[in-house]
Amino acid sequence: MNSSEHQGLPHLRNHLFLRAEHLWEFSILLAVGMLAVTIVGLWVNKPFIVSTVGLVALVFPVAVSWMREAANVAQLRADKCRRLILLSDGLGHEIAPAELAEVRAWGLGVKLDQAPFVKPYYSSTLPFGFQRLADISAEAAFFTEQLAGRMATALKSAFYVALVAAIVALALIDFPGSAVQSSIVLGAKSVAIFLAFLISGDFLLIANKYSDLRDAAQRAYQRCARLRTDGNVSAGEVRAVVEDHGVSLTHCPPVPSWLYSYYRDELNSIYRQSHHVDK
Repeated sequence: MNSSEHQGLPHLRNHLFLRAEHLWEFSILLAVGMLAVTIVGLWVNKPFIVSTVGLVALVFPVAVSWMREAANVAQLRADKCRRLILLSDGLGHEIAPAELAEVRAWGLGVKLDQAPFVKPYYSSTLPFGFQRLADISAEAAFFTEQLAGRMATALKSAFYVALVAAIVALALIDFPGSAVQSSIVLGAKSVAIFLAFLISGDFLLIANKYSDLRDAAQRAYQRCARLRTDGNVSAGEVRAVVEDHGVSLTHCPPVPSWLYSYYRDELNSIYRQSHHVDK
């Protein structure tokens, strides 16, 4: 089915995923910025600046939490669109009008940009049915596995950089002369150093989420690759794999669209040539 048959759902899905992605990226950029501010605060020997850094450090986790909560809401909605499109494309079923209306209302008042597609979006030539659903799910899982793995590697590298920065900051800590100033600066710098470690741990946590997604996508790919060639495949087997993969997607930040765009053509070529599908 093409995008028009889905009545604009691909464009809504793209819009919601981009919203979630941008919120996640902004929260990570805020974390990096706060780490830089923390280091500056530790180097500057002025109680006012250091105290300000400590105060901002208290506000920072709240701002990041709210941004990521909003990102999770957008991502869950985007994934709902993804599943509707996947099931419709795989099984050939029309999306229920009541469900379609509810989902499309998430884009109320928003002018949706065209979703970036390279036709055909899925390379499967199988007829509608659970073998086709397994086939297109295998293709989607292949992309997820490759891209999530690259994100995990990049964020683990960021974790080590942030951790080293936090350790260096701790080693360079110093206190001014007076006892009053010492107590103020000590408290503020302690908060700032704690923030630096928190940020480094945050990178590792997100990296682990992408690692988990990569592993889950790899399992889904292998299972779907087997099911798509099984002439006696049952609906329950395929749906179980599709749902498991969907759950793993919602427990991880979105794969960045720029990373997908960068590797899209090369991954399409690798997958389609490997599966003897003409482009």
